[in-house]
Amino acid sequence: MKNWNSLDADINLLLECHYTKGRQGRTIDKIVLHHNAGNLSVRGCFETWQTRQASAHYQVQSGGIIGQLVWDGDTAWHAGNWEANLTSIGIEHADVSSSPWRISQACLENGAHLVAALCVYYKLGRPEWGKNVYGHSHFSPTECPASIAGNQRAAYMARAGFWYDQMSGNRPAASKPAAPATANIDALADAVIRGEYGNGDTRRARLGNLYEQVQRRVNEKLGAGSSSGPNIDALADAVIRGDYGNGDERRRRLGGLYDAVQARVNQKLS
Repeated sequence: MKNWNSLDADINLLLECHYTKGRQGRTIDKIVLHHNAGNLSVRGCFETWQTRQASAHYQVQSGGIIGQLVWDGDTAWHAGNWEANLTSIGIEHADVSSSPWRISQACLENGAHLVAALCVYYKLGRPEWGKNVYGHSHFSPTECPASIAGNQRAAYMARAGFWYDQMSGNRPAASKPAAPATANIDALADAVIRGEYGNGDTRRARLGNLYEQVQRRVNEKLGAGSSSGPNIDALADAVIRGDYGNGDERRRRLGGLYDAVQARVNQKLS
């Protein structure tokens, strides 16, 4: 985005068909998320919607570029439900893979940032799944938005919440984690293990106050400190992916396991 606060997209490529001018007096109270079922650019969406009777307000490309195709004040044809269309903003996301469907980290990050910016701009409150943020499948019988409503949902919504707090100055009240938070920590740990949150200070900054919980779960998943002993093989795979950094940082983070893990890394790479 050129400007998150004013919702000024990187690209404005506005449709002249397959949307409805205005909102029939209705106000925006929700955001509906979609996936492309393909890795489309803003131009690719524009061309597709020339002949297909559908549209969305925004497209987020795999590289993070955001394009606007329908003005927010107009009604895009995206939810398969007219009431939802009149009262929502539709955001499309490009898939970086199809087996399984998955959006890139850059797409997730900027899509979530856009959700936060919209929530601030339209005074929708902190992004919350099922309250002011929905998947397409909530309104229509469809698999869309695929991973965004599935195994990437926790990471997506965590980033949307982070950006909302940054943009609004909101300070969420400290509270005892509810049961669903455990599942979110688990999903975030999986995302960390896949390398989606970087390493070291980058990971700490992006996870914010969830860092300690998520990193603890990462260590559990990789076998460090378990009663059956550390999973040296899994830790070696994580090192090869770059999850444990290099040199002194790797040695510090692996601690007493460093020599065993590094030996296994050397075996795997030989």
